[in-house]
Amino acid sequence: MKITQLENGLIAIDTPYNKEFIARIKGVGAKWNPTRRVWEADARTIETVRDIMRDVYGQDDMPQELVDVKVKVGDQDIYEDKGAVVIFGRTIATAWGRDTGARVGDGVVLESGKVTSGGSMKNWRTIIKAGSVLTVYDVPKQAVEKGLGWVDWYGTYEVVGKDDPKAALLAEKAALMERLAEIERLLAE
Repeated sequence: MKITQLENGLIAIDTPYNKEFIARIKGVGAKWNPTRRVWEADARTIETVRDIMRDVYGQDDMPQELVDVKVKVGDQDIYEDKGAVVIFGRTIATAWGRDTGARVGDGVVLESGKVTSGGSMKNWRTIIKAGSVLTVYDVPKQAVEKGLGWVDWYGTYEVVGKDDPKAALLAEKAALMERLAEIERLLAE
């Protein structure tokens, strides 16, 4: 995430896509610049923009302490209608329609379980299946402490050590196994 001062009294705001952020940033008069692919707002609103970033993403454009989080989904699917599942200000999984399947977000590893899509054509949803286990890397510590976007029935989460090489290798192995399974499915079509 980045805020850049522009030459014309504006700031450029570069963040990941988030429906809540879009709704709130428009409230400060920001406008989308499709050429630069950033939001532009009056430079005098910078602190308000940072407040919105912290509320939505758990961080702003300033350096922050980051942690890794292991999420164990409980006995119910986690889902979001017509959008991404966002926890701790991070996109955990995204689908684009009922039949598109879903992908895990950047910096997220699906260690076990499944992310998918479902619902109806008009009312599709992104789904993280019950019992899934994910590791989310580089989460703002402040977002975890606030429980940003977390609902107790989702299951459990814990901050895991960043310096455990075995955990990193296991996470990488899980990601590679998931990719191999995806390749096998594509080749079978």
